Amino acid sequence: LQRKLNHGIIDISSSDESVGYWNRHNQELVMLSPDNNELIGVNLGGLMVRLVNCVPFFQVIEDEKLNCLTTVNFGGTDIGMDNLLEGVKLLSKDTKASIKELYLGGCGIGCRRGTSHLKELLQLQLLTNLETLDLRYNDLTGKDLLDLETALSSTSNLKILHLEGNYGKCEGAAAIGNVLSAPESNLKELYLGANQIGSEGAKSLAEQGLRNNKSLHKLYLEGNSIGDEGAIALRDVLLDQSLRQCKVLEHLYVDNNGLGKEAATTLGRAVNSESMIDGSLLDG
Repeated sequence: LQRKLNHGIIDISSSDESVGYWNRHNQELVMLSPDNNELIGVNLGGLMVRLVNCVPFFQVIEDEKLNCLTTVNFGGTDIGMDNLLEGVKLLSKDTKASIKELYLGGCGIGCRRGTSHLKELLQLQLLTNLETLDLRYNDLTGKDLLDLETALSSTSNLKILHLEGNYGKCEGAAAIGNVLSAPESNLKELYLGANQIGSEGAKSLAEQGLRNNKSLHKLYLEGNSIGDEGAIALRDVLLDQSLRQCKVLEHLYVDNNGLGKEAATTLGRAVNSESMIDGSLLDG
């Protein structure tokens, strides 16, 4: 397996370092089950390597019928979504692998026009049980998130979604609001920090998404520009849910959003978190 990965990797740290170097320094490249020593995942995240071809790796998974694969971390490797899709498609039903955690942060998906391949990837049988999806810092625009809306809405086991550091803006926030309102949604944690979301985006997220959502416990919106209007929209939806006794949101992070003290305080009360009123909700 390691040889197959080596063949697909260009190391950008120096000419004489390879994946083996990182293994010697206790980086968990190949993740093994402590119970039976079977492969459960591959982790290239943060290793400063560029993965140009993952197909040979997935071919080994298929050939050896390694059916315990649950985690794939290709974060920061610049892996192309077309190549990843080609690799994952090699896995047949007989392999019985089921990816539950997929980390693709910092792979330039948006600027490399990989959204359509990502959409197709998310709809494969192999990812039916996906619980964690990391797409942070991928230059995804509002249109990209709109294109991914259907795939994300139908991933019914998805519990954690990282989208921070993209360019979702208000259009993207509206798309994610629709994901939250989908009957199949089981999202528990949603990360939308630093997405250039304005007040209209916050309103869409609140009114289209949160109002009828029954699963989300944590929402991260820090580093956007929702302002008082966006905060009031979120507050009103949370108060309405409290009256209907259906509020499930427990943690809301909106620091660095240009909120005034009154808007921040009333939003904090709607969330029912005194610590947030005194802390992260206040911008100054």
